Amino acid sequence: YVLSDSISESVRNFVATIGKLHNGVGFHSFEHATHVTLSMNKLLSMVTTVEDLNSCSKRRISSQDTGGAYSRRGSSDSTASEPGLYDRQRAERISFGISEDPRLRFAMVFSALIHDVAHTGVPNSVLVEEEDELAILHNDVSVAEQHSLQVAFSLLQREEFQELKRCIGPTSEERKLFRKTVIGMVMVTDISDQERLQIVASRWKAAFPPIAEEEEDYDEDTADGGAAEATSAEELLKKKKKNALRVRRTSHDVRELVSHELKQAVERRRFSMISNATAKEYASERHSQRLGIRHSMDLSGMLIDAYPVTHQLQQHAVLDAIMNAADVAHTMQSFQVFVKWNRRLFKELYCAHLADRVKFDPSQNWYENQIGFFSHYILPLTQKLKQSGVFGSTGTVFEYFALENKRRWELEGEDISEVLIREVKEEIRLEQEKERENIQ
Repeated sequence: YVLSDSISESVRNFVATIGKLHNGVGFHSFEHATHVTLSMNKLLSMVTTVEDLNSCSKRRISSQDTGGAYSRRGSSDSTASEPGLYDRQRAERISFGISEDPRLRFAMVFSALIHDVAHTGVPNSVLVEEEDELAILHNDVSVAEQHSLQVAFSLLQREEFQELKRCIGPTSEERKLFRKTVIGMVMVTDISDQERLQIVASRWKAAFPPIAEEEEDYDEDTADGGAAEATSAEELLKKKKKNALRVRRTSHDVRELVSHELKQAVERRRFSMISNATAKEYASERHSQRLGIRHSMDLSGMLIDAYPVTHQLQQHAVLDAIMNAADVAHTMQSFQVFVKWNRRLFKELYCAHLADRVKFDPSQNWYENQIGFFSHYILPLTQKLKQSGVFGSTGTVFEYFALENKRRWELEGEDISEVLIREVKEEIRLEQEKERENIQ
């Protein structure tokens, strides 16, 4: 895709204006937006594409080739020009459509760019407690995130960006989908909202059911059981895992059986005047259209299907994880990068504390709190990135760096925190003195 000169200039102007609309706060600044945008671009480039699959396939075929001629598969659903290669449709299924949708990828980068524009440097809870006008405007719900969305989309509505807006979405339906995607991605960055966290968790569970994951893990562990002789400890561990999974499957089957028998009894009573086939069809339809993550309802009583196919539900769940990962990418990069942004976050919170806006003193337990953040948020997030499968063999790299940063912080974090806190306090003192001198 090649943009015209006028669109390229419009993009540059939009980014520059967004940059100026960021406040000069310690962490949620334009520098953070730039870092998150670059991290998002990197994450999207790591999503498995048809080229990645074919490259691996070619290497596999080359290693197996003994010099003889290839025999073509003759598969009717493959458009690959060589045997054993993937077509674009297969790659799209593996990445849930993310790798092959340029508008979706642009929406993700756009979301990263604008997700903290005009951030005030204090948490949402503070804005709500202070009855800030932004909190009143957005009904105390994800105040900073909704404000950023309002600022960004209001800017996009300006006359000088109309050509850019039409390029993003030539039709009203495409613009509506773009806006919906951006809103969803920016709102998911509010990890302090418990209700939103629950929705995100429920969406992930619906997209990637836990039992299915355990069965898959077990199959992978036992697939090459005869390849090498296991130790007695390993055998015992596998037996325990197998028994635990069998118990879980059995209890799950029992619940399903009881539930099935109960449903049959209800159907016989409710539909005694109509045929069994009709009763089962009606009951099945009602079950598949239960309100929740997949379905909602308008005032007329018509069901709204948010995800007509599981593929779309999985895509949304993975995009949530990618957006959250980009927002905290510094925790999964080098230790020096992590410490740099950790320092900036502390300074932002400490400035708010000195202004009597944040009641707690962030210098208390700063070292311990970072360990908790890794354990309860970052590491589970890296597990999602790995389990999604969209990053292929590179899906483990996020967990590796997060674990390494957590390990180093546990070893060095107390000393780093002590120096960090002392330096930030001195830095703020000098800034305040300079400010007083300028006033005089």
